[in-house]
Amino acid sequence: MKVLIIGCGKFGVRVSECLTRTNHDVTIIDNDPEAFLALGEGFTGRTLCGVGYDRQVLEQAGIAAADVVISCASSDSLNAVVAHIAKNIFHTPTVIARMYDPVRARLFESMGIYTVSITRLGVDNVMGYLEANKSWRVVQKLGNEDVQLVKVRVPAALSGTKLADLEVEGRMKPVALERQGHSLLPEAETQCEYNDLLYLAVQKDYLKQARDQLQL
Repeated sequence: MKVLIIGCGKFGVRVSECLTRTNHDVTIIDNDPEAFLALGEGFTGRTLCGVGYDRQVLEQAGIAAADVVISCASSDSLNAVVAHIAKNIFHTPTVIARMYDPVRARLFESMGIYTVSITRLGVDNVMGYLEANKSWRVVQKLGNEDVQLVKVRVPAALSGTKLADLEVEGRMKPVALERQGHSLLPEAETQCEYNDLLYLAVQKDYLKQARDQLQL
C-alpha cells in the first residue's frame, strides 16, 4: 500500500518503520528537517519537509494516489484538518488520525475516520487496523479449504462493474457486499463502487487468477 504519514514524532517514527518493514510504500512529512534524524537505518521510505496541512505539500507527497493517510502530529487540530482534507477532498480510502481528545475521537469515528491513542498501543492499533482493512484478505477457509471466502476492497478500476461480470462459473462467485457500513446480498445488476467491501467465494486453485481479474 501507498501510505502517507504526517508527523515524524515518536509515533510517526514507530509506525513508519513498522510499515516499511512490511514492504509498504511510505512517505512521511514533518516541518522540522531534524525530526527525520530519528528514523532508523531500516527506514526505506521517503521524507518531505513541509507543513502537513498544506494542500500543495500533500499533493507533492502523493496524497492523490495514497491508499492510507495517517496524521499523527502532536496537535489534534492539525490532525483534524489533515484527516478532513484526505477524507473529503482526496477521498483517500483509509484515513487514520491520532487524537488526544476522546470527544473529538468519537466524532471522527462517526465520520469514518479511524482514531488511535498514543505510543506503542497506538502503533499496534494502526497495524492491526490496516491488516484488517487491506485490499485482499482470506477471512474463512471452508470445509477442506478448497473454497475460501475472500474480502476485497474494490479498486477504482472496478467501479461500475456489475457483480455478475465478476462471477466465474465453478471458480469465483460474489456472495455479499458492504457499502458505507451497510451489508447487502448482491443481485445480477448490482454494480461495484470504489471502496466497497466485496466478499467472494473462490476456489483455492483460482486465487491467483482471481486477484489478477480484480486488478489487485
